[in-house]
Order: sequence, then C-alpha cells, then structure tokens
Amino acid sequence: MSQLTHRGPSLSSGRGHPRPLPLTSGWLLGGAVAAGLGLGVFAVVVLLLWTVSPYPDSGAGGALRTAADLWLLAHGTHLVRHETLAGSSAPVGVTPLLLTAVPVWLLWRATREGLDARLTADDDDTYGPLAVAGWVAGGYLLVAAAAVAYASGSPIEAEPVSTVWRLPLFVVVVTGLCAAYCTRNPSRSVATGWAAFLARLPEAARVRLRVLLRHVTRDRAALAVQAGGAATVVLCAGGAMLLAGALIWNLQAVFGVFPELTDSASGRFAVVLLTIALLPNAMLWATSYGLGPGFTLGAGSVVAPAGTSSAPQLPPFPLLSAVPDEGTGSVVQWCLAGTVPLLGGLMCGWWVGRSEVAVGPPPKGAHGRAGWRAVVVTVPLAALLCGSLLALSTACAGGPLGNDALAHLGPYWWQTGGAACGWLLVVGLPTALWVRWWTLHTERRAAAAAERAAEAAALAAEGHGPDAAWHTDEARRERWSAMKTASGGLMADFVPDDPRDHRWYVERFGPIETDRAHDQRTPATDPDNAPDTAPDVGAAPDIGSAPDAGSAPDIGSAPGAGSVPGRGFAAVCGAGSGAGAGADSESGPGPTADTNAKANAKADTNA
Repeated sequence: MSQLTHRGPSLSSGRGHPRPLPLTSGWLLGGAVAAGLGLGVFAVVVLLLWTVSPYPDSGAGGALRTAADLWLLAHGTHLVRHETLAGSSAPVGVTPLLLTAVPVWLLWRATREGLDARLTADDDDTYGPLAVAGWVAGGYLLVAAAAVAYASGSPIEAEPVSTVWRLPLFVVVVTGLCAAYCTRNPSRSVATGWAAFLARLPEAARVRLRVLLRHVTRDRAALAVQAGGAATVVLCAGGAMLLAGALIWNLQAVFGVFPELTDSASGRFAVVLLTIALLPNAMLWATSYGLGPGFTLGAGSVVAPAGTSSAPQLPPFPLLSAVPDEGTGSVVQWCLAGTVPLLGGLMCGWWVGRSEVAVGPPPKGAHGRAGWRAVVVTVPLAALLCGSLLALSTACAGGPLGNDALAHLGPYWWQTGGAACGWLLVVGLPTALWVRWWTLHTERRAAAAAERAAEAAALAAEGHGPDAAWHTDEARRERWSAMKTASGGLMADFVPDDPRDHRWYVERFGPIETDRAHDQRTPATDPDNAPDTAPDVGAAPDIGSAPDAGSAPDIGSAPGAGSVPGRGFAAVCGAGSGAGAGADSESGPGPTADTNAKANAKADTNA
C-alpha cells in the first residue's frame, strides 16, 4: 500500500457517515425531481419525432423548447404563437387533458413520498401536511420557472399573464389535495370538520347558514355526493359513446385527413399522438352536445342536436371530421343525443330512490327523516354537484386557438353545467320518487306474504287448516288420483304429467330424485265373461244381465262385488230405459236393448 492510496482515520467524526438531508431540503428536491421527470418525458417524445422527421424545421434546441412549451401547456398555461399568416400573435389555450395526467401523477407521487418521510422522522410534529405540500410545490415551481425562461424567445412561448397565475394554481391545488387525502383521519368525520368550520364564522353568518342548510343532513350530503358522481360518470360515458359513434360513422373522412396534413410517416405519427391526447377534450365536447348546449367552433357557431350553424374555415384534423354537417339535426341525432341526459337522470334517481335515506328508517339522533322530503332535498344536491363537476371539466377542455373568430373553441362551461343540473332535476327527481314508491310497495307485498304464511303455519299448528305439505306437488298428485278413482270414469283417463320431467323445472330447481307414487288402476272386467245372474233385491243390477221387466233398480245403492265402477252409470241408464218400456220388452229387442248395447259398447271403449 502506497502513501498515495492510504488514508488514515478522519479527524472529523461526521465525514465517515453520510448525513441525510433535512426534511425541508428533501421535500424541495422531491418537487424539483418531479418537474424534471415530467420535462424529460416530453423531451424524449419530441426528440424522437424530431429525429425521425425527414425535414425538421429547427435543430435540437428548437425541439427542446417545443417540449418545454408542451409541458407548460399541460399545466393549463396558455401559449403564444408569434409566426402567423396575419403577422400578429395568436394565443393557444386548448390544453390536451391527457397530457395533464403526467404532471398530476408526478406531483401526487412527490407529495405522498414527502408525507411518508415526515411520518418516519422524529420531528413529524414540527411540520404539518400543508408545509410538506408547500415545500414540494416550491421545488416544482423552481424548475417550472427555469423552463419558462428557457422557452422564452422561441416562435411559441408561454404567455406571461397566464403563466403567473395558472401554473402556481395548478401545482398548489394538486399538492394540497394530495396532502388532504393522504392525511385524512377516519375518526374525524365530515360533520366534525363542518362544525369546526362553522365555529370560525361570525355569529350572524353562522345562524343564517344553519337555517339555510337545516334540511341537509350528513347522510343526505354523502348520498348526494355518490349520486352526483355516478351521474357524472354516466354522462361522460354517454359522451364517449357519441364520440365513438361519430368517428366510426365518418371513418373514411377521418382517415382522409392524414394525407392532407403530412406525407411523412413521422408527421402522421405525431398527428395520431396529438389526436389521442385530445380524446378527453373531445369526449367532454360530445357530452355537452348530448346535454343540448353543444359547443362552438369559433365565430359564434353552434354545434348542437338542434342544428349546426356555419363555422369558420378550420385546418383539417381527424377529430373535426366527426362534426355533423351544417343544417338542422335529424331525428336520429335527437334520439341519440337525448339518451345521454336520460341515462344520467335515471342513474341519479335510481341511486337516490333505493337508498336507506329514502326508504329506510331514520337513524337514531338524526334530525331528518326518511321519506319523499329526503328525496326532494338529495336530488337537487346531486344535480348541483354534477353540474359543478361538468362545468369545471368543460372549462378546462376548451380555450382559444387564435384571435377574433377563434377566440374560443369548445363548450361554454356555464351552459354545460346548467344543462346537466337541469336534466338531473327533470329526470332524476321523478325517477327517484317512483323508485322509492316501487321499493316500498315491493317490501309491503313481501311483508304481507310473509305475514299470511306465518298465519297459515300458526293455524296449521293448531289444527285449523292444512299444513304446508297440503300444497306440495306430491299431495296434489295424490288428490288427483283419488278424485279420478272416485269419479266413476267422468274424469280424464290420462295421467297428468309430472312437472319435474319438464326442462323448465330442471333448469329452475335442478334434478330431484324422489319416490314417485303412480296411480294404480282397477282392471276393467270383460263384459262377455261377467256372470249372468239376477241382481239381489236392493242391489244394483249386474252389467251382463238385463233387468227384469217392471223392476226398477235402486239407483242409490252401490254396485255389487265384481262390478266395474266405470260401468255403473251405464247400467243405471239401461235399467231406467227398460222400466220405462213396460210391455214392449216382451216383443223382442226394443229401445231398452238398444240402449243397453250402446252403453255396453261405450263402457268397453272406455275400458
């Protein structure tokens, strides 16, 4: 070992072990790393497209500035184009919402890791969650300021006014929501936080607010949030279905746009990426179209189910090829567009009408009570929440693409939010009331059926009525067999089919193997072999022997031994005919003989 490579022990006690960064420095660095990762993702994509482009307009520096501009645009910051055909600057304010997901995820992750580091440290009580969010946001904004300075002076740069307030607002909102969500206390309910908020208000404002919201209980507010969120999801899904249907219907026009824009494969790939990034915006535009107000393509034009007015000349783009043609909307368009708010209102009404707030008993200590009043209060709250969410979303989905005629493209947030709120009130409130009535009606019928079954079981236990076995299939088959045997041939001769042999019975109840009791039929006696004897006094005459002249058989007596039950009625009819004939019976076969022969033939046929 030489003297150059050998090191003695350090005189400083702290140089041998790395000292961890302070918490605040770590949080600041975490925010800066999140911003750097986002810039890196955009830079990689833009540099890839610049590399494969056959005729790039600028060098690598221009590509990096374009990546920085796109990264700033993803935060909601407006850009300014200095090179236009008119020679003046034009704003670019339509934010691709799919690009916004990248900085949101990175900021959320950085804030969550900072909160986790705070919990593992010893001085976790020194800094609160908001302090962590502030340090992370500060580090993120430092890198954002450097990106704004780097992209300035290029043909497309960030607008100073929108950058000053939009970018910090975006970062603060995301980090604040993450801090509030990750540090939520399950033991502290919303009611406790609301009470703490009311305690900070002046006395007059507190009293007025309590009087205004006296019917809004905690359960109703929670149900309104759930129903409003579900209705918002259904409305957005309906807008996505409208967008997909329009793109499929105009598929040839959509693919015909690509040759008009560029001839290179890299250019077409860039158009495809931009189209995918704008799909959430187009979905919200289609949702506004389904709600009724529609959207605008500039110069006061309107694209709505009622009709499409003339719009300024726009550059070709795949998503714009799916816009309906100018003119009045057809019946098919009205029906398809009307399905979107109808489904949203039905979802809201179904969610509220079947809930415990509407049909269940009121909880202990609750000021509100379950009933139609709860429905009338909850549905408007859900409608307000749904309208607010859609208004905020559509405000972010549109923006300017130029001056004058192109000062605004997309839906107007106040029209979309108001239409969503109105549709949920018109459709959701009657639906919720009907669902509540039907649920209560079904429960009452089930309770009445259970009560009747309990009463029948109680009577059967006391011996005042048939038990449950009386209504089984086996008991019914036994009663049928007994009735058939005692009918004397008046009932049908066929055996009823066993329902367990049918396919529907097996599919519903499954195969059941039980001992099946078959009917035992009494064999019929051959009339030719019947004994030819005169009947006893008071007994019914035998079928094979003719009754004596002038003697009337006793109809009320039972047949004798050896007689067939199915023949008794024919014998009685024959005896009656012979008694009515009188003296004619001595002169040969008359009506009595014919009647007996017919009765015997009929009996043989039945046997």
